[in-house]
Amino acid sequence: MLPFIVHRRLEAGDRLPSERELAERFGVGRGAVREALAVLEALRIVERRPNSGIYLCAVARQGSIEAMVLQAELGVPLAEAEVREVVELRRIMEMQAVRLAAERRHEDDIARIDAILAEGEAAIAAGKNLADNDAAFHLAMVEATGNHVFLRVVNAFYLMSRNRRRAYFADGTRAPLSQAQHVAMRDAVAAGDPDRAEAAMGGHLRGVEGYWLELLKRRPREE
Repeated sequence: MLPFIVHRRLEAGDRLPSERELAERFGVGRGAVREALAVLEALRIVERRPNSGIYLCAVARQGSIEAMVLQAELGVPLAEAEVREVVELRRIMEMQAVRLAAERRHEDDIARIDAILAEGEAAIAAGKNLADNDAAFHLAMVEATGNHVFLRVVNAFYLMSRNRRRAYFADGTRAPLSQAQHVAMRDAVAAGDPDRAEAAMGGHLRGVEGYWLELLKRRPREE
C-alpha cells in the first residue's frame, strides 16, 4: 500500500481509492485491504472520514515513528528533509544517551558492551559487515542509561536505518575506525566521565553524518 501511495505521488489530504478499487488493483480480498488500511490508520498515515472515504494524512506532522520504520522496511526511501532531520535527532538523542550512560552505568552494562565489542572485533577479522554489531553497540549504550522508553525510541531509528548502515559498512573500510571509536566511548562510560564520553560520541557521529549528507548531495533530484 505504501509503495502505491508513493508511486501515485499522493499528498496530504488526497483521497485514496475505495476498498473495492484497491482490492481489484492488488488482486486481493477486501478483508486484506481493510486490515492493511487499519494498520496505516493506526500509524496515522491515512484517516477514514465517515461518508466520504479514505484520505492521506499530513504524515510529516501526524505520522508516527513506526510509520517511518515501516516505510524503510518496504524500501520506500525517506525524503531528503526527513534524512536530514533523522540525522539531527539521532545526534540529540545519542549525545545525551552517552552522558547518562557514563553517569548511570552498572557493571553488567559494561560487560554487555564488552561482549558486543568482542563480537565486533571477530566480525572485522572475518570480513563481515559490521552493521548489526554497530546497532547493538549503540543500543547497549542507550540501555546503560536505565531508561527503557528511551531505548525503545532509539531502537526505532536503528530499525529505520538498517539498510543504510549495511551500505555504509559494505566494503569493510569504515569498520576498524568505527570499532576504535566504540572502544573510546566504552572506556569513557566505564570511567564515569560524561564529558569524555560525549566528546567521543560527537567525533564518531560527525564522520557518519558527513557520509550521509554527502550522499544526499549526489542523490538525483526529481524533475
